Amino acid sequence: MRSRVARYGPMGLADYEILEMLLFPGVPRRDTKPLAKALINTFGSLSGVLGASPQELRATGVSAASVGLLTLIPDIAQKLGAPEEAERADIGEWSRLLAYCQNNFATAPLGQMRVLFLDVRNQLLADEAVPEYGAGVSASTKGATRLDAPPLALGPAVGALLHRALGHNASALITVRLVENGVSCAQALQTDTPFVQELLKAAPLLALEVYDHVCLKGKQWLSFRGSGLGEW
Repeated sequence: MRSRVARYGPMGLADYEILEMLLFPGVPRRDTKPLAKALINTFGSLSGVLGASPQELRATGVSAASVGLLTLIPDIAQKLGAPEEAERADIGEWSRLLAYCQNNFATAPLGQMRVLFLDVRNQLLADEAVPEYGAGVSASTKGATRLDAPPLALGPAVGALLHRALGHNASALITVRLVENGVSCAQALQTDTPFVQELLKAAPLLALEVYDHVCLKGKQWLSFRGSGLGEW
């Protein structure tokens, strides 16, 4: 039977023969065909046997070792059939952060602020917009900088962001401003500074670390914690 499986796969076996092989480990040095056929007759099919409860299997004479194996198979099949968890992006280095931004924010609305929630290994848990804080600097002011949201909105915006961080079980976060046309990274950073300062003050109270706030425009970036204008 093993050679048949090796040559043709399990599809070449009848249901009771597959069950025979599953029973081998729990019934050493004994023919398992009679028990396999009896189980098929009792439960109607191979799937019926595998879906039976431990009590039902023991009542038909199945050993404890075989019961453990047979009842484990449906859980294994369900696990194998479930979609695999998507691989999380690693944002642990500047180059990886900038590469992520370049790949994922190319078509995002300009003026938007994004927040990247990270786990303890600096892997990305979630990437979300920050609608509570508005679009930030606007080019329509003809050179003057302003907040679309008034200063009083900073507190609720920070609170909402930290609430989302707790919901994701995040350990750290990075905020990213996508700077609009007609506005420099320096202008955007100056406008966002009150928000970032309040975030830096509030986050440690919830055991969260704010790694940085970054303003991006084309291939240029400016970091709140860094100094000078960088390019990708």
